[in-house]
Amino acid sequence: MFKSKLIKLLMSALLACIAITPAGCSSTGDANDEDGFFTKVVIAKADGSEAYTPTINADPSEDIEVALLSGEIYEVCKNYRYYITDSYNADGVDVFAPTPLTVSWESQDTPLYYIFEISTNEDMSDAESFVTFDTSITFNYLFMGYKYYYRIQAKFEDRIVKSRIFKFSTSYLPRTVFIDNNVSNTRDWGGFLCSGGTQRVKQGIVYRGGKLENITESGIKVMLDDLKIKTDLDVRGDGTAGTDISPLGSGVNYIETTGPYYLGTNGIDSPNYREALLTEIRAFANADNFPIYVHCSLGRDRTGTLCFLINALLGVNEKDLYIDYEISMMSAMGHADGQSATNMVGSAFRGLLNYIKYYSYGSLAANTEKFMLDIGITEAEIAAIKENMLEEVK
Repeated sequence: MFKSKLIKLLMSALLACIAITPAGCSSTGDANDEDGFFTKVVIAKADGSEAYTPTINADPSEDIEVALLSGEIYEVCKNYRYYITDSYNADGVDVFAPTPLTVSWESQDTPLYYIFEISTNEDMSDAESFVTFDTSITFNYLFMGYKYYYRIQAKFEDRIVKSRIFKFSTSYLPRTVFIDNNVSNTRDWGGFLCSGGTQRVKQGIVYRGGKLENITESGIKVMLDDLKIKTDLDVRGDGTAGTDISPLGSGVNYIETTGPYYLGTNGIDSPNYREALLTEIRAFANADNFPIYVHCSLGRDRTGTLCFLINALLGVNEKDLYIDYEISMMSAMGHADGQSATNMVGSAFRGLLNYIKYYSYGSLAANTEKFMLDIGITEAEIAAIKENMLEEVK
């Protein structure tokens, strides 16, 4: 979940530790935060501007909400209304990159090194630890709508000094990711609340975006090492790929389908696309496929149709479904064919949503489930999709 450019310092830090304590990194002393070692902890945006400055004696309940988006994409998601993207992104460039978060601290004395711990649990269980000689650490892949807890330890020759446990929250805004400049419209499929806020779609297990043919070596590294992609679900099926191997390499499971989009001749209601749609949906019932990258060419139409169906099944509300669809218009690829949000959202996507919304007499989630059962998805497969993709909200 957490990524840091500082991980490379781990080995040198451990070597320094072994040189000081030949038996290993055990501490010979401990001090609590009342000793005043840490004078300040700062949460700052990537540009270094301070957003939060509690002292070490501050109440641990002090909190701040951090937005991991900025600029036009932040304005669109924060102030969403139908067709809002028609007022933004006129030059058609990708404005999807998330805003990294930097946590920094100050100390009165200089230790051998620091250990930064971060967790989504208040008791710091299952924390990830990062060793660093610096007094800051930057995260690029935090989850949306989460509460994070962190603590800093300073290692001296004769003692370890610990800070209090601090916390911050990330905004409930779509979680975008940056692959490289050649892969557009990329974001996490999950993060949205379901079932009245008691559940949410898991993050870090499905990503969506545009085509991969021009991905760079650094982009492949992000996909494989950072996002851990195991399956490339290519819903174009039009021969564009020109290969039966994913651009991410032969070690990635490659599923290619001719996916439907919206309604009509090429839509989910067309028998001609029935088998392809079944293949796509069933990919989410197989736990071995995750993490999955789903894409078409633009990452908007065929990808957006499948994303809508799965997230509607999981119980994502209408507003979030609209936001997740429309922000494709904020990407370079999502805007490449010159279509407007008024047309795509107001006609194509709304028609698709209304088709499911009035498919039967239940909720949007119940109607989506009935639609899937009617086309041949089994109850066991639907249960598996929910098991794979939903989590309880803490």
